[in-house]
Amino acid sequence: MVREMQLNNHLNDEIIERLHKGDREVLIDLYKEHEEMVKRYARENNGKDEDAEDLLQDALVVLWQNSRKPDFKLESKPSTYIYAVVKNLWLKQLDKRKRLVSEEHIKPHQHSETPINNDMDLALVRNMLGEMGEVCQQILLMFYFDGFDMKTIAKANNLANSDVAKSKKHQCLKELASKVKSKFTSTDFYGV
Repeated sequence: MVREMQLNNHLNDEIIERLHKGDREVLIDLYKEHEEMVKRYARENNGKDEDAEDLLQDALVVLWQNSRKPDFKLESKPSTYIYAVVKNLWLKQLDKRKRLVSEEHIKPHQHSETPINNDMDLALVRNMLGEMGEVCQQILLMFYFDGFDMKTIAKANNLANSDVAKSKKHQCLKELASKVKSKFTSTDFYGV
């Protein structure tokens, strides 16, 4: 057991040393060695082989960048390190996809009694945003128009964390919907 750990540490040190020296061949070796593991992970978690290829490449870029830092030490087996990075990247990607899909399917008329025509939607929303407080304007513009994530929005608006930003976004969206409902009726949009 001790001999196996020493051998693993030696191999890890050798990999890091090769990376430090700029040996890109080690990346090819690592790619080939871990390709099936990552493909299996992706398939088991609603992904495709193409996703796995991208994930593995991104994980190796992370390893490459980290290994270039003078104080970097690989404390685990390369497969453990790569798997952890792949898993983190994939979970972030799934979360982003989930948010994008849910946002794409949101239609204002599904959440309120006032249907809003998509052609008028942008101009109306921008005008109504002008009547809201600065924080709500900033949060809604950053999320819906600029595509920023909650962490970035929280930081930009001096909010404690992404959960607080998400909660504030929902409050602001409710306020915006209320303003639209108070000023417009369905006949304003559809002439019904």
